[in-house]
Amino acid sequence: MKQSENIIYAHKGFFDKECRKLFKENSKEVCSISGAKDHINIVELDVRKSKDGVLYCYHGTLLEYYFYLKFPKDLSTVKRKYGVSSLTEVLQVIKSDKIIFLDIKDSNISKEDILKVFENRKFKEIMLGNKSTLYLSRFNEMPLEFVKIITGNIFCNFYDLEKLRKNNFKYFEVVFPFQVRKKIIENVREAGMEFRCMGLFFSNIKSYWKKVNKYGIKHVSSDFI
Repeated sequence: MKQSENIIYAHKGFFDKECRKLFKENSKEVCSISGAKDHINIVELDVRKSKDGVLYCYHGTLLEYYFYLKFPKDLSTVKRKYGVSSLTEVLQVIKSDKIIFLDIKDSNISKEDILKVFENRKFKEIMLGNKSTLYLSRFNEMPLEFVKIITGNIFCNFYDLEKLRKNNFKYFEVVFPFQVRKKIIENVREAGMEFRCMGLFFSNIKSYWKKVNKYGIKHVSSDFI
């Protein structure tokens, strides 16, 4: 499959693997470039909520992800310590014809929080995901441009995909190589959803693209560009 046929998403805002050496993840600087590149269709942002109620973009290291960031701090403190940008600041530098994927990291983020940030701001589509289907149910009855994405786990064969599609789940993303299988992909497509392959646990680029090309997967990560 030619790269031009793929739908490429900028993982953590990065437009390719090399730019990780030059830019900070989820930063205004990298997103301004990713958001202007023709080959980038989707800009993925890791979204958290500060103690004073501001949404900001940051994934963090393993220690930060699983420990330090579990205890919310005021935005001024987070900015000083990690150099983060608010979601509002990041969205200002991304072109409106892009799709925004909000990879929600904090369960205290509400529908009202999201709608407030996107008020009077239009993008091609806004994807909400990386949380349980129960959590994402709080984002029902959103404007049409808001859709949901589910990250498939080891129990993904048991999901009621048709029910999920009716609840505005448009995308089904897998992380592990063993999940990229014909049956799962067929079930996802038959339910009217789009299959994505993040590729976090693939051993190398070659094995990733072998799976992508074998099954005609269009949604791919910029980590493998």
